Amino acid sequence: MTSVAGGQTTCANCGAPLAGPYCGSCGQKTAPPNPAIGDFLHELSHELLHVDGKIFRSLRLLVAAPGALTREQFEGRRVRYISPIRLYLTFSVVYFAVAALTPAISFRITVGGQETHGFSFRSPSEPRESNPDELRRLGFESQEELERAAGEAIVHWTPRAMFLLVPLFAAMIGLTVRRSGRNYPQQLYFALHVHAAWFLILTAGTLARFIPLRWTLLSLAVPVWMLVYLILALRRAYGCRIGGALWRAGVVAVAYGLVLVATLAAMVLPAVLRDH
Repeated sequence: MTSVAGGQTTCANCGAPLAGPYCGSCGQKTAPPNPAIGDFLHELSHELLHVDGKIFRSLRLLVAAPGALTREQFEGRRVRYISPIRLYLTFSVVYFAVAALTPAISFRITVGGQETHGFSFRSPSEPRESNPDELRRLGFESQEELERAAGEAIVHWTPRAMFLLVPLFAAMIGLTVRRSGRNYPQQLYFALHVHAAWFLILTAGTLARFIPLRWTLLSLAVPVWMLVYLILALRRAYGCRIGGALWRAGVVAVAYGLVLVATLAAMVLPAVLRDH
């Protein structure tokens, strides 16, 4: 029996005989039970370089070639890239961390204004304010306090809501490409990749608020960028012609947008109606 990893002849995990650096039964990598500092540093450098290589390779395709990463997944070339769920989780964490550090929300919520007796969502550039009497009735002292409560609700609930919205988005995509022969899990891979890219775009848009730009320019650039990304991703991942990618992206964007608006209202209204 060949000695492996400091004299081991059997796997420490499952007890199977060892014939190389990995157990042929359970797949665990062999390592000295009591490693020296050199063993630890070698393992650390190997893991960091291996993982970072996957991250950079995946990020390059995700950003520079929309849909290419999903296409690689479809073709079974997975080992060179970060898994779709890990990629989604990584960039969603990055976005929500950045969003939590920026107190301003990307819309203005008003209540009891001159043109409406209920709630309304407006662009932050619009000057309209809430009716002071309505604010006090709801338990808020100012417009800023109302918007702060709405922002906190969004930061708290959005990560949870996305675990339901991403599978729904995948189902919408599946309906538009049902003749592609791809099963639902493959639509889910596509949805995870697209949302990972969208989180990157939203992160860039959130950070751009610190740059002295006109809000109208930024508010238009981010959704347009997201829509263009979806069109390009559909075309490359599913082999659609540009016309097919356009109508599919348009249908999904409208339907998903309506779901997002309803979800936003469901998150915000309980927070601003806290005492009622």
